[in-house]
Amino acid sequence: MKKFAFGILHFLGLPFVCLAFIIGILRLKGKAKRYQKMGDAYLPVDRYRTVYKLCKKLLYIKHIKIEIKDFDKIPKKPVLFVLNHKSQIDPIVLIKVLFEQAGLPYFSMVSKIENTNSKIVNAAMQLIDTIYVDRGNLRQQFEAYEEQIRTINAGRSIVIFAEGTRIYQHEIGEMKSAAFKVSQKTYIPIIPIVIYGSSGLMDSNKQYKNHNKKIYIEVLDVINHHTFVNMKDEYVSEWIRNAIASRYNEMHKLSQEHKPIF
Repeated sequence: MKKFAFGILHFLGLPFVCLAFIIGILRLKGKAKRYQKMGDAYLPVDRYRTVYKLCKKLLYIKHIKIEIKDFDKIPKKPVLFVLNHKSQIDPIVLIKVLFEQAGLPYFSMVSKIENTNSKIVNAAMQLIDTIYVDRGNLRQQFEAYEEQIRTINAGRSIVIFAEGTRIYQHEIGEMKSAAFKVSQKTYIPIIPIVIYGSSGLMDSNKQYKNHNKKIYIEVLDVINHHTFVNMKDEYVSEWIRNAIASRYNEMHKLSQEHKPIF
């Protein structure tokens, strides 16, 4: 009965949220241009709130529920967030969840350069200081790495989907060792995060279509710099991949057995 009531409330609120979302999208590119002109005078709290509200509305429109676990483990200082990647909705979910955590510093995402092809996505990414990486340009990759260091030194966190591309099947792909260099350089802790249930939620391909509409996000144990300071990057990446894969597989097994994930 409770689920039915929520469904009715969602249906009634949907037209108003859709209208607000469209208005927000229309204003988005103007706000990105404003940031280009104003620079640091355009305060992060205003920019991030703009993107957060759009993400929140889109998740409402999609009727996607989010459950989180152990976000209180995250230290209130710059960190490197490392996540698996199953769907285009993953960054949207993460922006909403991180923005709602009190006391955490702002964050910048690392994204492939191809995402600049969408004017709407690019405008939103600009507002949260996204760092783009051109995987076919070594010089630009180094510049992006230097920008990550400057971002951390300015008191912000970095978010990396370390697989580099989406993995549709229920497996965790290889994590790029270069993604962890910035943590070695700046001595910040690594926060592995598992996202489960997002695969297929933004895909038109019926083979991967997901009708569950619930996403689970769990923060794993914090990995402090002193624990991997003498390890090679490839060993660090494999260690973190195994930790994320292990928990992801547990979540998938529970889901298949129709048992609570959290």
